[in-house]
Amino acid sequence: MSNNLVIAQVTDMHIGPSNVSYRNINARQQFLDVLQEIVKEPLDLLVLSGDLAAIDGEPETYAWIRQTLLTFPCPYLVMAGNHDHVMRMKSAFDLPESDISNGMLYFSRNIKGRRLLFLDSSPYQVSKQQLEWLNEQLTESNEPVLLFIHHPPLKCGCQFMDDHHALQNIDDVWEVLDQHSHVKHIFCGHYHTEKTVTKNGKSIYLTPSTVFQIDTENYHFSIDHIKPGWRIIEWKGTQVHSKVEYSEKIIEE
Repeated sequence: MSNNLVIAQVTDMHIGPSNVSYRNINARQQFLDVLQEIVKEPLDLLVLSGDLAAIDGEPETYAWIRQTLLTFPCPYLVMAGNHDHVMRMKSAFDLPESDISNGMLYFSRNIKGRRLLFLDSSPYQVSKQQLEWLNEQLTESNEPVLLFIHHPPLKCGCQFMDDHHALQNIDDVWEVLDQHSHVKHIFCGHYHTEKTVTKNGKSIYLTPSTVFQIDTENYHFSIDHIKPGWRIIEWKGTQVHSKVEYSEKIIEE
């Protein structure tokens, strides 16, 4: 049986507790439209990489997302972003006890023989506890691994987000990552844009939001466009490739 792995990463949905607009955009409908597109791929896994909720982890949001994904044809995993609430996510998605420690949602998975690691940067930091766990995970095996984290672990040349909403302990996180050459692919959200940044043999992939994308050149907050986007990750043999796609359906209110 092939161990080729295909993952869809969907991020920064900002779905509210009711079917109301987010910045005059129908966030629920745009998320549904994205699901309709990615279901066409031969997926093994869907990763919802943080900021599922609009403001602060609204329970109704998580209930709606879980209900929406009941008929989705492949497994999915949820991650916490800075607009999420880990314990409400645990309750809503019936998350395993082993995935949560001291209120933080970080865990590993082995799917089709491939190692995946997931961190919790929801408080704008990756805790010392997580970094110790990450270092242990990466030390025990030098097999290739994909890492998912909501906040990028370095500045990305996106003016507004770098200046106002970057990860607060970037240096600590990067110090751990830089010790392990077999971490070559790091998938993030948070910045509401499509970009790939490379440093010391590692590629950091920013995946666009399903709601709106932020202008990377502006020092002030400015929406570039509102096409919902997502990323498809293909790990075939020893090679990892990814592509970003956008839906042409735009639901404004």
